[in-house]
Amino acid sequence: MNYAIVLAAGVGQRMRNGGLPKQFLRLMGKPIIIYTLEKFEQCDDIEKVIIVCHGGYIDEMQRLLELYQIRKVSTIVVGGSDRQSSLQHGLDAVARIGAKDEDIITIHDGVRPLVSTNAIRENIRVAQQYGCAITVRPVSESVVITESEQATMENFMKRADTYSMTSQQTFQFSRIRAAYQQV
Repeated sequence: MNYAIVLAAGVGQRMRNGGLPKQFLRLMGKPIIIYTLEKFEQCDDIEKVIIVCHGGYIDEMQRLLELYQIRKVSTIVVGGSDRQSSLQHGLDAVARIGAKDEDIITIHDGVRPLVSTNAIRENIRVAQQYGCAITVRPVSESVVITESEQATMENFMKRADTYSMTSQQTFQFSRIRAAYQQV
């Protein structure tokens, strides 16, 4: 079985938007989190979605799921104090649902609605084959890698050889659970 854990527990402090978490901000009349959830709802490769939500917004999340007819969400759990603990709460929820070691867990940020169903499918395919997959994108900026405050021309990386990691990350359940148990 393939699960998606959608992390939506942040409060968006860097946004300075008057207190409303950014995943609930409206874009063209619809909350950002709904655009994100719709991608997983439309992806046939995802069977169940677990939302990790800020505790003060559980009722609002449930209301939005009903309003926008998001049906794959099986559980909403309260997030932790940071991304790592929120993800742990999501993994605990997947375990309670009965995930098996070989099941696939894709982890995505609720405020990143531009994920494509093809990217979700490809992450799942690669994780089934290799145990994990992480989405990367070529960078468009110049990148310098140095261990000091000074850089030479050798410290500049070719853009064609440089990628940035982004959401989503996908793992076999046994692998991500073992990694979190080690932390």
